[in-house]
Amino acid sequence: MTTLSVLSGLNILLVGLWVGMYLFTTFVVSPAFTELFPDAEVRRSHRRLVGRHYARVNGPLTAVLGGVALIMIFTGGAAPVLWAELLLLALIGGTVALHVRRASVAGATVPGWITNVTLGASVLLCVAAVGAA
Repeated sequence: MTTLSVLSGLNILLVGLWVGMYLFTTFVVSPAFTELFPDAEVRRSHRRLVGRHYARVNGPLTAVLGGVALIMIFTGGAAPVLWAELLLLALIGGTVALHVRRASVAGATVPGWITNVTLGASVLLCVAAVGAA
């Protein structure tokens, strides 16, 4: 087994973890919070708390994922696909930051397009990881 094949497998695993966390939060945690905490301010408070814990896992995971992609680029991996993966990570990071900013404003709603762009970019992230293998 070559180093590049190990890195490719690790890249796919990390993307799977990242996307799985995002999907779980989007389709399980958020709807559950809406049912558990009908009061918007209480719900916002609980989401902030969960978000801090989420960031403690997701931040390092994203950093390792980006590092693996960079190592693969510089060791002869599928550079264009991996650069696309890094750009998708940046796009997702931007949309998530925008989502967090909008959700933290009392009375503000988060536009659906933010979630849709993030979900679409996550699908493309999976395609890029598999394409780089």
